[in-house]
Parts: sequence; C-alpha cells; structure tokens
Amino acid sequence: MTNAPSSQLSPIYLRGATPAAGAALRAMLSRCTAETLRARFLAATAPTEADELVELVGDMSSTTGLELYLNAAVRNRENATVLAWHEGQVLAAGSIFPVCHGIGEIALIVEDRWQGKGIGSLMTNALAEVATLAKLDCLCAYLDVNNVRARKLITRFCPRAKFLHPEAGVVDVVIPIAALSFEVPDPPRVDSARKRS
Repeated sequence: MTNAPSSQLSPIYLRGATPAAGAALRAMLSRCTAETLRARFLAATAPTEADELVELVGDMSSTTGLELYLNAAVRNRENATVLAWHEGQVLAAGSIFPVCHGIGEIALIVEDRWQGKGIGSLMTNALAEVATLAKLDCLCAYLDVNNVRARKLITRFCPRAKFLHPEAGVVDVVIPIAALSFEVPDPPRVDSARKRS
C-alpha cells in the first residue's frame, strides 16, 4: 500500500509542445509560486514585458513577455519544447532554444507540487536526447545563484558542466553534450489514445 494520492499514480506523458498546448502551459505557469517563477525566469513573475525572447520570435512589441515565452515554447519550430502531462494538465515544460550554431539554451520549469518527484530528471533525459539528435555541441543555462535544486540536477545530468563565476546573482552554466550522462529510458508505453508515457 502506498501513501501517494491516487491521482499521482496515473501515468505522466511527455509530448512535444504544439500551439494547442498554449493554454495548458499558461495554466501551469499560473499555478507556480513566485519562487518557482523566479528560478525559471530570473524574476518574481513570468515575464510581463518584451525582453530577450524577442530574439527568438521576432518583433512583437505589443505582446507581453509571457506571450513571447508561450510563442517561443509552442509555436516556433526551431525550438524544441517537451511538456509533461498528467490528467490533462501540463505539470512541467523543458525547452532547448537555439542560440547559435551548435549551441542551445536549455530551460526547465516544474510546477511546485511536482518538484522533487523525478519530473526534472525525466524532462532532462528527454532534452538530452533532443540535444544529441540535433547534434548540438553544448547547452547553456542561466541560474539564480540560490537555485540549489537546478545545480544538483545539472550536476547529476552532466558532472562535467561548468558553472561560471556569478554575475548580478546569475550563474552561467555550460553543459558539453559529449559529457552528458542520461539514462536510456524504457520504451514508452502507448495507451489506446496513442499517448506516450
């Protein structure tokens, strides 16, 4: 007998993001605490004004930063975004955004109630496969200096990751693809609705 709530015993599915997932991703972000949003966006809320995401999706000056993130995550075909789904809700999002030839920026956010349950590791393994298939040389990440959970995840994911000197409370991380240590997952289960788990 387990003490886990029955809703947490149903499967978690990983799917590539599509424009249809935008509302579910927005809902997941609205369920995240300020601390989780700060860890992902390096601000206390999801972006609310146009910022560096303009570089990813073009000039959208009348669009908020959150809209830019959603567009970059689910509409821009150059980006690779994987969503973790559970009972019709997005509970995590992981993305690789191209920076320049051979380099991608990796970003991950897991809804608060699902943190510490292995979802970050599951998503990181999926993104490692994406980076390998895309023949990237390295990934980069930008972390709040206090984001210990992300540091531990990256160190497990890539023991040779380089954490550069913090500047303005942000640590730049360089993750060489050749040094990734990710597990090859079991073949995905497919249910009758053709969903992967």
